[in-house]
Amino acid sequence: MFPLAEKLLYYNIGKDLISAKIIDEQEDNFETEHTYTTVDAQSDYQEPSRIHHINWLKIKYGADADFVPARHKPEAELIAEYGNQLEDTLTAWSESDPIYFYKGSHFFVYPAPATGDGGSAYLKISDELLPADLTAGATPTFPVNQHHLLAVFAAYIYHKNNSEMELAKAKSADLPAYMTNADFIGTMFPRARQAALLGMVPDDDGSEY
Repeated sequence: MFPLAEKLLYYNIGKDLISAKIIDEQEDNFETEHTYTTVDAQSDYQEPSRIHHINWLKIKYGADADFVPARHKPEAELIAEYGNQLEDTLTAWSESDPIYFYKGSHFFVYPAPATGDGGSAYLKISDELLPADLTAGATPTFPVNQHHLLAVFAAYIYHKNNSEMELAKAKSADLPAYMTNADFIGTMFPRARQAALLGMVPDDDGSEY
């Protein structure tokens, strides 16, 4: 018996893979821009659904300050660089060079506003989001001719996790290669993809918007 909760989990992994591929192929078609009220001493903000990638983010510290473009600095890179001094380092980070990283639907901006420096519309972000997770009975938002792939992918993962490799292999033959490609799966929430982009193109810091 294939438990519903487990099946839904695999459906959502498959949904994210398909959606990430569509976003990759149709760059900027899914761009959204949001404005946030910043809160004193708060670094954690949440988008409506999981973040695929952030195009640009800018923040202002105080009513009389200008917006400053923040740069992406992955959490893993920060941990490797600062170790057990990370928390103190982030607290003391310079407002002239803000940074951010993201995971899931959350993004984190450092430094946080000092006392009295938070305010309405002091943070602006452009990003591309994956569709919200499916619930039982929900219909995926991507093209209908790809809906069946969720069931095939769920069966593939189920057989693979239960060491039923012949059955898993049979199901994988009915899937597009990217859905079983470890490299693609590893960059579906693409810190690595964004790092590669930053190395190839000029930063879009939102200064023209």
